[in-house]
Formats: sequence, C-alpha cells, structure tokens
Amino acid sequence: MKRAWKIIRFILIIVIGLEIFLHFYNPFSGRVKNGEIVLPRNVSYSVGIDHIPGLDSHILHTKNSFGFRGEELRDDHDLKVLCMGGSTTECFYLNDGRDWPNLLWKRLKQERPKIWLNNAGMDGQSSFGHLAMLKQYILDLKPDYIILMCGLNDIGLQNPSTFDTYDNTWFKKVYNFLELPSTIVNIIRAGDAKKAGLQHRFFKDFSKEEKLVLNDSQIYRQLKDQKKFLSGYVERITEFTNLCKKNNIGLIFVSQAILFSDEQDPFTDVNLGEIKTGTTNGRGKSLMMKMYNEATFNLADTMHVGFINLSARLPKDTRFFYDGYHFTNDGAEMVADIIYDEIKTQGLMPAVKQK
Repeated sequence: MKRAWKIIRFILIIVIGLEIFLHFYNPFSGRVKNGEIVLPRNVSYSVGIDHIPGLDSHILHTKNSFGFRGEELRDDHDLKVLCMGGSTTECFYLNDGRDWPNLLWKRLKQERPKIWLNNAGMDGQSSFGHLAMLKQYILDLKPDYIILMCGLNDIGLQNPSTFDTYDNTWFKKVYNFLELPSTIVNIIRAGDAKKAGLQHRFFKDFSKEEKLVLNDSQIYRQLKDQKKFLSGYVERITEFTNLCKKNNIGLIFVSQAILFSDEQDPFTDVNLGEIKTGTTNGRGKSLMMKMYNEATFNLADTMHVGFINLSARLPKDTRFFYDGYHFTNDGAEMVADIIYDEIKTQGLMPAVKQK
C-alpha cells in the first residue's frame, strides 16, 4: 500500500511539474480550448527553414495586440477589413508583409490610404472555428468587410471535437485553465491532421513524393462519402453570412485553391493527380475540394454576397505552393493580385475608392 502511495505521489509531482512548466512554455499550445479561441497576442515567431523552394530561409511572423497579422488599428483608419480562413490565409511560414492579406492591403491602400486590413487567419481553423472567431472577436471590431477563404479544413468534418464544444460548467472552466489536458488533445489533433494530409509539409522535390494510384471507382466512393459532410458545412457558412448581414459587414468568399489536381505540373512535369495526400491522392483531393468550392459559390450566389473563384484562376504550378496546399512567396503574390483584380472588376468593395 505504501509503495502504491509513493507511486501516486511521484506521478502527481510529475503532473504538477509539467502543468507549471507548460504554463510558462508550451511548444504544443493550441489556439482553441473548450470551444474558446485563444489568440496569440503581441508575440513573434522566428523560424529557420532549410532550403525549401519558394520560401525565405528565415521567417519572422508577428502577431499584433489583437492576435492578428498586420498593423495596429488607429483612430484615423476609415475602413476596416479582416481576412479570415485557415493556414492558407494565415501563411505562417511566410515573412511578415509577404502573406497574401498584407500584400492585398498594400494594393488597396494605394486607393484608400487609411484602410486597415489585418490577417485573422488561424492554422487549422474550419467553419466551426470561423463562426467562433466571428462571434468571440470579429463582431466586436465592427469591420466593414470580411474576406473569407474557407472549405479546405471542412473536408470530412461533421462535428467539432468534444473538447471544442463550449460548456460553462466549473469542470470545463478548470479544463480551460489547465495546460496539460489541452496539450494532449493538441498532439492528438496534430496526428489527425497528419493522417488527413493537411499538416504543413515542405516538398523539396515533388518528384520524390509518395504516389497513390486510385481507379475511378475508388475515387467515386471517396467523393460519395464526402457528400454527407456538405450540408453541415453549408449550414455553418450560412450562419456566418447571416451574422455578417445582420451586423452590416460586407462579405466576400474566396474559393480554396490547392495544388493537387489531375494535371501535370508545368514546372517539374510531375503528375499532381498521383501524389499521395492522406488517404487519397491529388486527383481525389482536387475533386473533393471542388465539391466544397461549389457549395460555397452556390451559397454566395443565393445569399447575394461576393465570391472570388481563386481556385479557377491560380495555376496548378509547384512554383506557387511549397506543398499541396500552402502558398510560396510567389504564390501569395499571385493570390493577392487575383483577389485585388476581382475586387475591382466585380466592384465587391466599392468603399475602397478614395472619397
């Protein structure tokens, strides 16, 4: 019995020590705890990258007092714009000022010098997170416009994790405070993202990536399995749209552009459709992404909000992606150019014109 108590005390000491340590330094810290988004305010990330085509060798990624990327909000700013989305909006591995939202801001402020545009993208965030972010933070900021790039992280997603379901009970409040349980959950989520092929990877040589050949029937079955997730996705972005309209926020959806397709890469001549990504290949993933992009367009068309079909305009070219999903420096430049051109051509943000 005494031996058992010694073991229990030893385990408790280890757990308490880990908890204290993780409060001061947590390399696995997540930005969602029990359905509440915890934004990293006034922090900088310094990352070294080893010879990845299209990326700088050293990355400085800074968050402002809101927990976003971009300049601080001032009283003289006369137009507020927020870009929302997942990792392809946040652009974690692109230097400050080279993420596409900030490149877009540089173009827009030539016509509206006092425009404030911030990058509110959050790595891994799905439409569940977009809604939570909107309700917890964005509505209070009263932006004039939101540009939302969405759909990728919703593939195969039916429900949020039970750890992401908000509960105001004392037990859940304790969970929110503790670092160790949420750290374990974040490690598990990272593993799930890896299985789905959505984690950040750095492709040094696309020709050496693992291949997966699937026949038409196999891909058709995968697409059929995705259909049951689409209705929930549409419900969430519909709620997002309704909240924007209710709060007089102009909304512009941007379709998700990915590298994977049923094409040959013009730069390396690699068959992008055969590259393995999660449990499918490039061809299967591109067809899944098309389903979600079409659902986004149909919703935007029905509810009369803006839509930019980035997926159709951004070339399937490895010079613009450092993996199957995330943009290189050149890719972010082109994304910003395309979105800017569409905003001007479609008149999606008439307030940008100088008064």
